[in-house]
Amino acid sequence: MPFSLRPDRMMTAIFSILALMLTAATIYGAESGPAPALRPLASEGSLNLSASDRCPVCAMFPARRPRSAAAITLKSGETYYFCSNGCLLRAWLRPKAYLGKEKAAIDRLMVLDYFSGKPIDARKATWISGSDVVGPMGPAIIALGDAGQLDAFTKRHGGQTIFRFNQIDDALWRKISHRELPEQ
Repeated sequence: MPFSLRPDRMMTAIFSILALMLTAATIYGAESGPAPALRPLASEGSLNLSASDRCPVCAMFPARRPRSAAAITLKSGETYYFCSNGCLLRAWLRPKAYLGKEKAAIDRLMVLDYFSGKPIDARKATWISGSDVVGPMGPAIIALGDAGQLDAFTKRHGGQTIFRFNQIDDALWRKISHRELPEQ
């Protein structure tokens, strides 16, 4: 006996298949990338982490370690939260790979000052790698909002490489992280 469906069940099956195809196209479309955060950065730069926000680089939940979280906001207003400064720097160097966006689409980069925990512009921070501070991804890459605190930080925690944001490139990334980046 050949298989057949009643007309009403056939329509239900067709609509179910179409809904699945539409969902897949939305999730995996040509412009797809990770889901942006539920809530954007506050106007002064405070991170508005949600329990469901995931780091687009490593898939950790930044809300579980809010003292090490960081953020990128696009010119379109979408915000992506990261579990650590290292993941933010990786996304900055390879935004197409990690965000599905071009670097020109990035507007703000916010990190937290190591000492105060207050948000600071990543482009203005003084950065330190190779200290004894450990973050969610292992050895932490630290941001300081006040370069005058560099001496106090290095006396307490050490540090092998001190740099400014505009110095970060593939070679410096490999030096400070000992990790490779995906192809561009």
